[in-house]
Amino acid sequence: MSSTMKKQKKHVSKEEDVHLTNGLQVNSRTLPTDLIVETLSRLPAKSIARFRCVSKNWGSFVSTPYFTNKFLAVSSARPRLLFTFQTEGKWSFFSSHQSLISDHNSSLLVVDKHMHVARDYSFGICVPACGFLCTKDEWISGGKRDSRMTICNPSTGQFKYLPKVKTRRGQVITYIGYDPIENQVKVLCMTICEKPFKFKAEEHQVLTLGIGSLKWRMIECSLAHYPHNKEICISGVIYYVAVDYESRKTVIVGFDVRNEKFSFIINKATENLGFPSNLINYKGKLGAVYHNASGFIDGRATSLEIWVIDDTEECKWSRHIHILPPIWRNLVGETKVYIVGMIGTNEVVFSPYVLSNPFYIFHLNVERNSIRKVEIHGIGPLRGQSIFTFINFVESVKLIM
Repeated sequence: MSSTMKKQKKHVSKEEDVHLTNGLQVNSRTLPTDLIVETLSRLPAKSIARFRCVSKNWGSFVSTPYFTNKFLAVSSARPRLLFTFQTEGKWSFFSSHQSLISDHNSSLLVVDKHMHVARDYSFGICVPACGFLCTKDEWISGGKRDSRMTICNPSTGQFKYLPKVKTRRGQVITYIGYDPIENQVKVLCMTICEKPFKFKAEEHQVLTLGIGSLKWRMIECSLAHYPHNKEICISGVIYYVAVDYESRKTVIVGFDVRNEKFSFIINKATENLGFPSNLINYKGKLGAVYHNASGFIDGRATSLEIWVIDDTEECKWSRHIHILPPIWRNLVGETKVYIVGMIGTNEVVFSPYVLSNPFYIFHLNVERNSIRKVEIHGIGPLRGQSIFTFINFVESVKLIM
């Protein structure tokens, strides 16, 4: 190689030195950093995962808070449907574009396969928060005191076992929530004291993701209660249905993710909700849908009764009754479904509790009073497993630290 070529090579390498802009390392001869971030943030999460394998520099590029926050903001505008279930000793995760379910010309959704996570001793999955999921209803008795809950990000394929919960109790119930102000994801867990005919939560603990080593912190709760699985996170507050330990009446508990404080909604409206009830996001407000005593809805249902809290401080509720279209009976038949939640302001999604082959979900447009049966394709020839369906799942490329 001539000396001239060597000089040119050295000159090029100097020009290709990286510099820092907004915390990102980029090549000085490429496009502006903001344009790169804007372009990459519009790619699917799987594509971002591949960039991490290109080089150490690219891995650092797509892992900085500047990029991951931008990706989350863009992803929030394109939410997905998420499906998960247990089979062959593992949790499986699939998702599809949520907007497709609103397409009245389509009766088929094809899902993408995300990841498999080894099954722990849990029996359910928390409602996702900011792209993260956590197993829940952990049983640590019966010689399984080394079992731990699992947190995962289906978009990155990453999972991690949470630290062991310090307790002498046999059951742990968990919820996961997102604080949009501090941009933090936290896990709330409660151990359950089991007495004959009277269960209650004890040892309330919180864990924050992404701020160093994962550690549980004890917090106080002023009302003894027994939590149930019907939770939802709205504007940084986790709401779940519970039973007051003393009065045995239904209450709705709110947990402020940022301040780590509990609040309680108790009045005649909550008492009338009974069990089981589903909590939903009703046009940005907390809503509750009352099911019948069996805990599900089927083709025999004729209407939906939704209670919406208009003022959480004053505990003011309004009641909404929606008459189901006549075709509901024949379309749903004997399938046992529950309300997953609301999309936008007028679309309600129903899902069966159990996998079938083929597997269908149901889409109700409240304004048009029309109902559609949508086949979910790509999960596989499975039947009989309990399935968890979620709406408004937002892809995140943040790594679990």
